[in-house]
Amino acid sequence: MPVKLPGLPTDQRTTAGELLQEVVNRISHRRGKTLQIMDEVPVTLHQTLLLTRLRQMSPCTASDLAVELNLSLPAVSQAIARLVRLNLVTRVESATDRRKKQLATTRKTHILLDRLVKARSNEYSAGLSGLPADIGDRLIEVLQEVLRTLP
Repeated sequence: MPVKLPGLPTDQRTTAGELLQEVVNRISHRRGKTLQIMDEVPVTLHQTLLLTRLRQMSPCTASDLAVELNLSLPAVSQAIARLVRLNLVTRVESATDRRKKQLATTRKTHILLDRLVKARSNEYSAGLSGLPADIGDRLIEVLQEVLRTLP
């Protein structure tokens, strides 16, 4: 039997994306640990996403990040300036072009992002803990298959 999602007409077929979003909405931030960690630093969700992508791409330029995140260069530059002040990002001149600045994450960033990953994982696990064991096992199998298939 299809699940009725808030805000969707009952005759509309539910997509995997909508279902995944609803699951995440029901299980995330239940204990508030992730938001507490972000508040301690303090960083916004937007800055956290930028740091996560920078860690994956590092080193890179603000222009590289802007293209990757589909954001304007001024928005990325403003966020980077704040993250540099928080010692979460380093900015150094490129060896080949002094006009370009190479961005990289710091050890403090890695510690922060690792804490956030662990907190979110724990929150998701807690949110899913009420599932019957057979459904939890099937969910793990499906998620593993999806991750093997995605690029």
